Amino acid sequence: MDTGGFPLSRSTQKENRRWLDPNREGRGGRRSGRYCARCGTTVQSARILKGLNLCEFCVRELEKARDGRWSCLGCGKIAPDQLRKYGGYCKDCVCPACGRPDPEAVHKYGMCRQCMTQVGEFCRRCGKEAAAQVRKNRGLCDACAKEVQSGR
Repeated sequence: MDTGGFPLSRSTQKENRRWLDPNREGRGGRRSGRYCARCGTTVQSARILKGLNLCEFCVRELEKARDGRWSCLGCGKIAPDQLRKYGGYCKDCVCPACGRPDPEAVHKYGMCRQCMTQVGEFCRRCGKEAAAQVRKNRGLCDACAKEVQSGR
């Protein structure tokens, strides 16, 4: 982040510091006692995510695991509160209209496939809103219908 030689404001500094760093908090003080909730690694040996008390090694491991308890089954985001609320998925992977998890479609179109077909105004392939074209071409917009006809 280029600040043009000016120091960052206090609020910007706090926003950018989601991690407890061994170079800052690891030397002493009240934060030097912080440890990972999962493996017990202290702040002296690894960075610790402030909000969840997880070390950076556990965070990487959990993002890859996508277990539904610590990280989202769809995208791997670490958000335990959202996972409990939405049944293993984060709010970005759940359809805002009906609440069903459909990570691929929600990230691409903004709602799940079932809601898209019920609304009937969105292309099944690209997600573009084109009501008349979708009715005419059996669920596809003109551009996608041309691609399908040409055999791509």
